[in-house]
Amino acid sequence: MENKNDIQAFVEKENEDIQKKIDYFWNDCNPEVEASIVDSIREKTLQRIQANKGNKLYLRRKVYLVAASIAVLMAIGLTYWLKVKENPSQESIKNWVVSQNSQLPEEVEEVTLIMADIQKRWSKTDVQVSYTKEGQAKVNSKGVASEKLVKSDCKDKNFYDQLIVPKGKRSRLLLSDGTKVWVNAGTKVIYPRVFSKEKREIYVEGEVYLEVQPDAKRPFYVSANGFDVKVLGTSFNVFAYKQMPVSRVVLLEGSVEVKDQQNQTTKIVPDEMIVIEGNELAEKKKVKASDYKAWTEDVMILDGHCLSELTDRLSLFYGKKIVCDNSLSDEVVYGKLSLHDDLNDIIDCIKSMIPLYAYDKEGVIYLERK
Repeated sequence: MENKNDIQAFVEKENEDIQKKIDYFWNDCNPEVEASIVDSIREKTLQRIQANKGNKLYLRRKVYLVAASIAVLMAIGLTYWLKVKENPSQESIKNWVVSQNSQLPEEVEEVTLIMADIQKRWSKTDVQVSYTKEGQAKVNSKGVASEKLVKSDCKDKNFYDQLIVPKGKRSRLLLSDGTKVWVNAGTKVIYPRVFSKEKREIYVEGEVYLEVQPDAKRPFYVSANGFDVKVLGTSFNVFAYKQMPVSRVVLLEGSVEVKDQQNQTTKIVPDEMIVIEGNELAEKKKVKASDYKAWTEDVMILDGHCLSELTDRLSLFYGKKIVCDNSLSDEVVYGKLSLHDDLNDIIDCIKSMIPLYAYDKEGVIYLERK
């Protein structure tokens, strides 16, 4: 770099130690967060040096000024580097997900836990994964290390753990800080085995209900596609499926702040729901929040839901595709469904409310107006 050579020409015979500092600054220290300060100091220093090339004594004083300036810049860079070094996991989970997108499984047929280069699958409907404070994982009270393990394709040793729950199944997750997570069908949760000292953050694609362990010193964040939720300790439901046109956050206890991709924020209180549409906060309204966690007890509450939304959700719960005719999409349904019931029984229940035909063709259930 020309700027580097200019300075080196003046300091080469004056002070070998300063030479090393300059080399370190240009080659190793990259304090991008203070780029404007770096440019300003460097430009002014070079101007002063070039304006006094004929004065050796003055130049020597300027060399020391260069060293002092570089020392400041090194301190800035070193401080930034130490923060990154001390908290390597503080890279945004959302950024990590984007960088790993091609390697993350989209569809699985069994509940799947991926831990660094280890992958384990379970065929049970209800699987519970729990972590100790030290980050040791257990599945249904059995240590993961005691079971047969299968290597995954991921080679990233700084990998976040992933719990992937397919359509037709559900799971529960106990994080290392004591936070409880109920994971619905067709959902992916990404999280560190042990949270950092500064914050707790997970990524969700799908639907989860959380009971966050209170910790005033470490706020809890849920990142999803198009929005983020910040909380200190509370109970709330996050609905954020990629294939669904809208997402939502419903609060049962405490207080949360929701931020969209335009950095618009809003706080909600218990029995409030915020709707996110097109990556923007769209609507806040009063609801009966307990209805939105009923699925954790295998119950679905219908309070004027449109039939197209109901069939989409049933497709996730039962792992069988249901197609609703456009003429039926806006029909509303009320009632209470037990998700323990057979899907055919639930279809019969819907038929008792709305006159329609239901038939199975090549593994897909079609609903058409009668």
